[in-house]
Amino acid sequence: MSFLENFEKGLERFVNGAFSKTFKSELQPVEIAAAIKNEMDAKSSILSRDRILAPNTFRVRLSSPDFARMRALGNPLIVELKDLTERHAKKQGFQFGAALAISLAEDSTLAIGQIEVASHTQELEVEWTPAVDIAGQRYLLTKPRTTIGRDASADIQVNDTGLSRQHFEIVWNGSQGGVRDLGSTNGTRIAGRPITETGIKADTVIQAGHTEFVFRVIAKTVGDE
Repeated sequence: MSFLENFEKGLERFVNGAFSKTFKSELQPVEIAAAIKNEMDAKSSILSRDRILAPNTFRVRLSSPDFARMRALGNPLIVELKDLTERHAKKQGFQFGAALAISLAEDSTLAIGQIEVASHTQELEVEWTPAVDIAGQRYLLTKPRTTIGRDASADIQVNDTGLSRQHFEIVWNGSQGGVRDLGSTNGTRIAGRPITETGIKADTVIQAGHTEFVFRVIAKTVGDE
């Protein structure tokens, strides 16, 4: 389902009754979502092959009549806009360097139906941190080498009888990742193929035992816990 289709479905519970009567030939909320999406696509910066930093703050200017009508929707509109913006960013492989913020502003110089979106990336120092997602839980990888297995001696212990005591390790040199099998009984696979050691990029799925491990590279502002 597309960005706009998702947004229309999510917003449907809010745009009905008295609201729907005001939207017949005027600005639609879905048009605001599309304008934010276009601004994000245009202003995202490629930092490396696997890392694209998107603007995190969006200010949407609307005509006075449009602003009054959209403000009537209240916080649910902003919540939906943020949710769909985050989904689009994830789909495109974009990452934010700080918390996402979206606001609406009145601009009496704009005609009804016009939208102007300004964005910026908060000036925070960003560092790229490796992590691994396991069964919905995220583990930050804070060492150059992180072992994973079923035993407590592994850096990350996973309750999976298909894993060896120390099954594989993820390595990180500060900018690139890799995975190395540690002589496991059942082997380590990527895309269904057994590996001994290989480089990996963000969102690579590592298969070991009965578990899938998703390697991530996430943006953290310096000073984050």
